[in-house]
Amino acid sequence: MLANYLKIALRIIRKDTTFSLINVVGLASGLAVALLIIQYVRFELSYEQSNPRANQLVRLTIDYMNGGTVDAQDAENYPPIGPKAKQEMSEVIDYTRVYDVVKPNPTIQIGTNYFLLDKIYAVDPSFFSLFNYPLLQGNRNGLFTKPRQAVLTEKTALTYFKKLDVVGKTLKIPKSNGSILVDIVGVVPNSPANTHLKFDMLLSYPTMLSDFGEWEDNWNNNNTYTYVQLAPNTKYEGFTKSLAAFSDRLIRDKKIVNDRVIGQKVGDIHLHSHKTFEPEPNGEARSVYFLLGVAFLVLLSAFVNYVNLTTSKALDRAREIGMRKVIGSTQRQIKAQIFTETVLINIVAGILAVGLVMTLQPLFVEVSGLPEGFTVFGDIFFWESLGAFLLLSTLLSGFYPAFVLSSFDPVTVLKGSFSRSTKGLLLRKSLVVFQFTITLILLVQTFAVYWQVNFLRDQNLGINIDHTLVVKAPVGIDSQQDYSRFRQMLLNQSQVKAVSLSSTVPGLASSQMGTTTGINLSDAAKKTSYNYYLTRIDTSFIDLMGLKLLAGKNFDLTTRPGFSDTTNRQLIVNEETIRLWGIPTPEEAIGKRVDLWGNKATIRGVVNNYHYESPKAAYIPIIHMYSPKFDSFASVKFAGGNASEQLATLKNVYKANFPYSPFSYFFMDSEYDKQYKADERFQQVFGALTGFAILISCLGLFGLATFTVSKRTKEIGIRKVIGASTTNLMILLSKDFIKTVLVSIAIGLPITYFLVKNWLANYAARIELSWWLFAVPALLVLCLVLVSIGSKTIATALMNPVKSLKTE
Repeated sequence: MLANYLKIALRIIRKDTTFSLINVVGLASGLAVALLIIQYVRFELSYEQSNPRANQLVRLTIDYMNGGTVDAQDAENYPPIGPKAKQEMSEVIDYTRVYDVVKPNPTIQIGTNYFLLDKIYAVDPSFFSLFNYPLLQGNRNGLFTKPRQAVLTEKTALTYFKKLDVVGKTLKIPKSNGSILVDIVGVVPNSPANTHLKFDMLLSYPTMLSDFGEWEDNWNNNNTYTYVQLAPNTKYEGFTKSLAAFSDRLIRDKKIVNDRVIGQKVGDIHLHSHKTFEPEPNGEARSVYFLLGVAFLVLLSAFVNYVNLTTSKALDRAREIGMRKVIGSTQRQIKAQIFTETVLINIVAGILAVGLVMTLQPLFVEVSGLPEGFTVFGDIFFWESLGAFLLLSTLLSGFYPAFVLSSFDPVTVLKGSFSRSTKGLLLRKSLVVFQFTITLILLVQTFAVYWQVNFLRDQNLGINIDHTLVVKAPVGIDSQQDYSRFRQMLLNQSQVKAVSLSSTVPGLASSQMGTTTGINLSDAAKKTSYNYYLTRIDTSFIDLMGLKLLAGKNFDLTTRPGFSDTTNRQLIVNEETIRLWGIPTPEEAIGKRVDLWGNKATIRGVVNNYHYESPKAAYIPIIHMYSPKFDSFASVKFAGGNASEQLATLKNVYKANFPYSPFSYFFMDSEYDKQYKADERFQQVFGALTGFAILISCLGLFGLATFTVSKRTKEIGIRKVIGASTTNLMILLSKDFIKTVLVSIAIGLPITYFLVKNWLANYAARIELSWWLFAVPALLVLCLVLVSIGSKTIATALMNPVKSLKTE
């Protein structure tokens, strides 16, 4: 029986290859989209799941309060928070601190060679158990209880020592005033791709106390990530109440001013945390779930195509079904036959979908930001998903056609009095409306994302980052002495306009900047705890960056108010800083005295606000201090010209002065543009999904148009004979489809307006919702419809009426 079903199914598929091909391509496209997106979503949702203690881990962060509202949220915390939480909270059984040691240039020295790493953290001994890092080499006993101990990842050990057995070896970590020699005491596995806390090397936290100027009771600087482990069976709601009481005690004891200590589940960090000073850029839960929903709709649209085309051809198969019933076929057998055809179509579509996934996977991995080397084919979940989708596809796309076709009355059909069901026609039109409503929504959102990203790029940043190359500071030398020679050699180059030193540069993550809440106007009636961003600059920084000095003076070589001068420190602040301090104008800010870390400082100048990070966020309060040290970055402004020539010039001068130091550079504008990477990825993935949705919808419409026109061929011939023009015939054949799509537009536009407005609310600077944002995609949808049905309607309208009237 099954063999007979298959034989008939193959015969029917071969009989009408156009419709079979449309069904296969549509289903394969929908399946491929769904398979790729669900793997992406699965990866995004898998963060921290490799750690069996993840459900017990909570990161303690800080909210800066302004009255009763949250002014800013910081991922870092004060160093004593962890020990104090364990001491005072019964729910906390352990903690670890994670300190970003040598940002922005995490450098190690092995022999006479220097190497730049991505991340070096100093951690407490409990880090290894809390974050589930077993030792591949080394001994747990006494691990990280002493200063100057280091643990490498497997990759770091193999890269720089060519082997894992490195316990007992040493390396140096350069500092601004020399270097420290550390002992390698262990090797751990590489950080998984799906963790928010990746590193290349770890240092013992006592190293911070002995060599990096940190102290245990430091309540001035929140510069440490703090994680606590909750006792088993602790309810998170109960913990948050205890944490609020703990935070109140800290305020009462004057350890903090108005800051609130906030708990954050480690598993929620990647998709739900966008605080300042995150260890790495996090994902966006809304985007992930939105893409999942869109992928589902694209897949559903493919199912709709199959149902629409199969039921629209019901009349063609009515006599066949009627004859089968007359000779004894039961409804169950007819349904089985229809399901066999559906299964066969779906199997072919599944094979084609796997081929599409294989072809698109490298591009998808690159565009979506998945880790390099990511593949779906080795994951059993991929094959399970494929099987589940094929089963779902077979059921959804096969059930209704099987029900419709098996319900035909054989007597009525064979008498020739069978006619189309009005309900069936209404259903097909409704499905087309659904398809093109989804297409319109996706198209408008794609346009919105594209224009929003371009809008952000076109914003006035308040600074000039063009033609600027940035090089990281050299290590292991008397950098201040050699910097003067390095700077002068650069300025001697005809294409170099200016050179400047700074502790950070615009476009880098805010975690590269220092922050403090311990700063207020000396005469302020009420102390606040805003989060201020600190940066060290030299006398050339303001001019090189094109900042406007609104009042006061720049730093200069005569006054030289040094960073280390605690008695006469001078500051240049931006407009946002004086706004927070309640100073009406820049002129009134000049000369104001400021309490900074228990010392006095004076406001020397006020510069315009500028977007240190992208215009997606609001302006931040930035405080500039003077420092002539070359210990972070040197920015070189060129007059213009060829980028490769500029790079060669900088590299030659750098190597002439610092031959043993690694040359690490970036173009400031390119680095700044990386902040738009997440938006661009979303735009590209979303655009691809929209493209597939358009393809599937147009394929379905083409199939419906082909069938509809074929059934009206004789009618068209008669109309031509009695004088109908080609234009009239085209309008006649197209008007029902156009009406259906106009209904889609009427339904889709209000929904789209709401979705786009909601999405744009995430941006401080955003495009206006102009009418053309909706009109252009709507017109494009109409054009797509006309193109999809145009070839068939035009060909039929131009057909010789004699040939039309011969059509059976």
